[in-house]
Amino acid sequence: MDFGIDYTLFKLNPGSFDHQSSIHGINHTYRVMYNVLQIASGQGLNREGVSAFCAAYIHDLARLNDGYCTKHGGWSSERKLPIYKDLFLEIGLNVTDLEKVEIAVTNHSIPKELDKNDSAYLVTALLKDADALDRIRLGEGNLDIRYLRFPESKKMVSRAKEIFSPRIK
Repeated sequence: MDFGIDYTLFKLNPGSFDHQSSIHGINHTYRVMYNVLQIASGQGLNREGVSAFCAAYIHDLARLNDGYCTKHGGWSSERKLPIYKDLFLEIGLNVTDLEKVEIAVTNHSIPKELDKNDSAYLVTALLKDADALDRIRLGEGNLDIRYLRFPESKKMVSRAKEIFSPRIK
């Protein structure tokens, strides 16, 4: 599926993050962005995929530590979405899409699930599953596939492991 995204516009550097981290930093963010597009493609969710891609780009930028934190999603929505709003509009999001990005980023770090009828459910679920797939970086037992929302996400576990630790040939 072609999402029509100019990926060269999405560049992160250590200064993009409020907290410098090898756990929730650049590589993690790019893997989550990749996972979002793979899940969205497999599920046929084009517009939601682009919105979730944007949400993935900012989802951890306002973290203040690497520990368990339910507030960093809200902080990222408040502090980072205004910075990247014009970029997201430039690639084709509209005001309604931006609202879904805000909801997804805010909710990705809390255990509460949105109702499946909520207009932001698909964007939020894509972000949550993509982020969860990258939990493999934390070691065995840190990813429980029973919590993944999409069938496509469950098929991606081995791929998530490969992109975290690619085989050297």
